[in-house]
Amino acid sequence: APLSSSCQWDAVWREEKDRQKEKRGAPFEFVKLPKVELHRHLEGAVRLRTILEEARRHHIDHLPGVSLQDTKQLFEYFDMTESGVVTVEEFTKACKEMGMADVTNEQARLLIKTETHGAKEDLNFKEFEHLLEVLMLAELRPYVLTDKPFPNLKSLLDRFDRTQLVFKDEETFTRIAFEAVEDAFNEGIRLLELRYAPSFCSMGHDHAFNDVLKAIQKGVRQAKQLYDIEVGLLCIAVGAMGPEEMEKTVDFLLENRDAFVGFDLAGAETELTQWTAPFRRVRDAGIPITCHASEDKDTGHPFNAVKAIEELGASRIGHGVQIIQDPRAMEAVKAHDVLLEISVSSNYLCGCFPMGAHPARTLWNFGIPLCVNTDDPGIMSLDLQGEYRLWHDELGFDGAELKETNKYAVERSFLPQKARQRVMDKYFK
Repeated sequence: APLSSSCQWDAVWREEKDRQKEKRGAPFEFVKLPKVELHRHLEGAVRLRTILEEARRHHIDHLPGVSLQDTKQLFEYFDMTESGVVTVEEFTKACKEMGMADVTNEQARLLIKTETHGAKEDLNFKEFEHLLEVLMLAELRPYVLTDKPFPNLKSLLDRFDRTQLVFKDEETFTRIAFEAVEDAFNEGIRLLELRYAPSFCSMGHDHAFNDVLKAIQKGVRQAKQLYDIEVGLLCIAVGAMGPEEMEKTVDFLLENRDAFVGFDLAGAETELTQWTAPFRRVRDAGIPITCHASEDKDTGHPFNAVKAIEELGASRIGHGVQIIQDPRAMEAVKAHDVLLEISVSSNYLCGCFPMGAHPARTLWNFGIPLCVNTDDPGIMSLDLQGEYRLWHDELGFDGAELKETNKYAVERSFLPQKARQRVMDKYFK
């Protein structure tokens, strides 16, 4: 698809430059604070630039901003052999050729001046290439990312399908795994549980589950060689994909017991008890279980979390925020002493709660252990440092309470005791 002609490109460019320069981040004390994250989806942690580059590498040219598969071809639009620079007029012409029909010389001049910090009104090869990449990222961003709330969870989950289009080969999985761990480390995370769904990753691509796993493990190993971070993989079964895929995923998990630290159910909250038999197989193998439950405002019944604990054997709950609707569900979760993996921005973007009405503070005061998570930082354009700021500024958690959530996370992590103890001793004593 060509770049949209409806965009105000000077404003879009400035916004994208600001995003690249510095994310809206947390205060210094939250940047500095060592962190633990237990709920981060690999498929939802892919960098925007990686989506663009992988789409171009695999010739996926129907995504916005991706049809320009080889930036160097753009120089065919004008003659650079004599001057070696791109003038305002040449840049405007190139934009029009790419479908940005409303770009004027004045807008092009502003873009070029901003790109060169006001130093000149033309671009060399490197500057031109970078500016076009920024524009392509700005066009792709609203298609695959969101920072505005959706009406419900399902409407947001559809965004995953757009990112999943680039999951074409093992090299891609190795790259996104490496970058996910690298990004986590740079956010201050020192213990990370990274989860993915083999069925979803393979859907439409005919990947063998084992091939995807090996590629992801390779990326994690490469990152751990560079960064001081403990990482464990969780295997996700997607309930919405049906009983056959559920059994296939459990078989795969049991065949690769040493590759995973835990098991998760995601994708649908209806009729959780239909999965009792496959989850019994997981429990019998001694594999820890977490479960997405009581999340969605439409299907996330408050007692789904209780069913996940009592009938599926979950020792942690992903989200669980809808238990706030029923004091009996809150009492049951508290009685089981089950940790809730809370993702405030995700709950807001999925339409679970308005930002100011998130129940994390109430649940914490009630005595239910919580930990701070991003859920899908790539798709939701956020990071854990920003989540700490939300918990502090919007929900009123002080530094001591945030440190306590990290201790809960280390203690309830599914990683081996030795790894948890190392992190606890080094960062949280």
